Order: sequence, then structure tokens, then C-alpha cells
Amino acid sequence: MIGILFESDEWSDYKLAAELENRGFAAALINTEEPDNETQILSCDLLVSRVFASATFRDHSFSLERMPHLLNLIKQQGIPLINPAQAHFYETDKTTATKKLEQVGLSVPCVYACDSARLLEENDFSYPCIIKPNCGGRSTYTALAQNPSQARSFLDGVPNLVFVVEEYIRPEKGFLTRVEIVGYECALILKRSVAENGLSSYHFGSTYTPYHEPSDALLKDCTLAARELSIELGSFDIIESGTQRSFIDANAVSNVSEDCTELFNFDLMSAYADYVADKYQQAKTCSH
Repeated sequence: MIGILFESDEWSDYKLAAELENRGFAAALINTEEPDNETQILSCDLLVSRVFASATFRDHSFSLERMPHLLNLIKQQGIPLINPAQAHFYETDKTTATKKLEQVGLSVPCVYACDSARLLEENDFSYPCIIKPNCGGRSTYTALAQNPSQARSFLDGVPNLVFVVEEYIRPEKGFLTRVEIVGYECALILKRSVAENGLSSYHFGSTYTPYHEPSDALLKDCTLAARELSIELGSFDIIESGTQRSFIDANAVSNVSEDCTELFNFDLMSAYADYVADKYQQAKTCSH
């Protein structure tokens, strides 16, 4: 049995399970918001972690609080886990992920501060800057501040969560590069436009277009980043400026909607299923 750990009612989770079933593998969707399913989790032969850092914004904080315990149990039982504990750790701690990428020689934004919203001092930052939750995603409570007044106004209006404040890197090419990772390798590369507020996000109305002939340097950087963060299935957001490629976000869980297959001319969840099925077969072989 392949277990898919999830916390949000996402089309992509159901699509992944269906793709695995179509390949002849039994797959169970296991909701981490439900407290009494440890036995089911530990009975699986292989698990896939799909608990988003943005879970807290859907009133799914229980899943995030529970994950360290579950990850420890899974490790103790020796159950193979796609996107292991380290990947979830980086998914839920943006600042640490950024520092890790910097340590291995990749370009990242300068981090000015990381603290609870009420303790951040707006005069300590350089402007313009990005302010976003240290554990979050989907552009929730994210802002581009041009000056201290804008920063303070934003911080006074958000929940008192831990926020990271970092350098704003202007997307001089007019787009952000989105790279989907499958098996530590680049599987899909797209250009995502910049919205009117200066940010690039599907939720702000940004649109996707194909990215033809990405550089070898980009592919190499993404493979390195995926392996260093233990991201088998996930994505990166990158701003390319000249010869520099700055990693502005790393996601150990990636999401698509039903229309993305036609839009991208690529079925991401099908590619996920191929990878998961292969890892499952390897795990079964090693257990015999």
C-alpha cells in the first residue's frame, strides 16, 4: 500500500492517487487532520508527504504540529518516505532553507530579519523588501514594502506569526522562473508573469507561459538545490538577472489544478506517479 499524507482537499492529491491506481498500485489518501490514523499510516509500504507549509492558513495547524511526531514514527518503523523529514523541515522554515542554499553556493536574497510580526522593527530593513511568513505559502500575508511606513502598516495588520523580511530582487526579465522537480531533476520549467503589485503569484493573477531552452546552469542549480534540501517532488521559484539565478522560494510540496495539464502540456501528477511507483517497486525489492 502507498499512503499519501495530505491535509488539504486538493485536486492534485486525488489525481496522484488515481494515477497510482491506474498503474495497478493500491493507494490510500491519509488525512493528517484526522488524529486516529497512525495505525493506517504505519501499515503502508511507502509514504508520500504532501503536507503544505500553508496548512495553517486553512485552519490545518494540527497537521503541522503533528508532522514531527509522525515523521519520527515513520523513521522508527523504517517506512520509505518520499520527501523525507528534512524536506518537510525546509518546507516549513523558509529562512533555514534560504541559508542552506546560500551555504552550498547558490544565490539567494539577503535576509534582513526573521521574528514575530510585532517584534520586527521596520527601520532595520533595506527597501524595497519582501515580507512573508517564515512558514507559509500561496502568497498569503505576503507584501512588497517600498518604505518603513508600508512595512509597519502591513505588519500591524497581519497575525502575529513569524515573518521573514528579505531583499527584493527585481525581476528584470519581467517574469519569475518556476521549476517543478521530479526525482531531484527539473521536470517542468515555466515563466510566471509579475502582477501589478510587483509580486509573482497565481493568486495575484500572474499567468504562465512555456520556458523554452533553459540554460544548463539553471538546470544544474535546481538539481543541486533539490538534493541539498532533500526535495524529491516539489518546486523552486527563481529570479534570473543576467547570469545570476536567485532562489526566492523552495517548496517540498507542489500543487496543480485540473486545467494545468492542458495549459502546461505536461501532466505533473502523472510524472509524480511514475516516480512514486518506481520507488515503491524498489522498496518492495529491497524488503525481500
